[in-house]
Amino acid sequence: MTQEEMAHLGPRFWLVARDGDHLLEVFTMGCRGAESLPVFSHEEEAGMFLDLGGAGNGWRTRESSAGEIVSLLFGLCSRVGSVALDPSPLMTPEMLDLVRVDRGRFVDLITSPGEKKPLPRPRWILTPGLKNRGVA
Repeated sequence: MTQEEMAHLGPRFWLVARDGDHLLEVFTMGCRGAESLPVFSHEEEAGMFLDLGGAGNGWRTRESSAGEIVSLLFGLCSRVGSVALDPSPLMTPEMLDLVRVDRGRFVDLITSPGEKKPLPRPRWILTPGLKNRGVA
């Protein structure tokens, strides 16, 4: 498929992948005991992730369509519970929580990008006037 044909398929994303023995192998990352699929909005972001050692040797950036990512999330990567948007390997688990979105929410967002959808509710709210004591 040419670049011009791919441009008509909608938004483009980049993944970290490598060719396995028989199938494409897609890089996933663990975060707090759960698997997350790192998805990048620009090829440079995915390249920087690799340059910083986020995946180890043998991995490369791979351009992907929204439809292919949906297929991966329901097939090869069905164990993945969330998608990490433009993550850095230098992020702590707490920082990764800020860039992760539930897989179902991500699928909703990329399959109907023009629709207005309510934002997810925050996980915690601080009470005004009280000092933050680490309790949400």
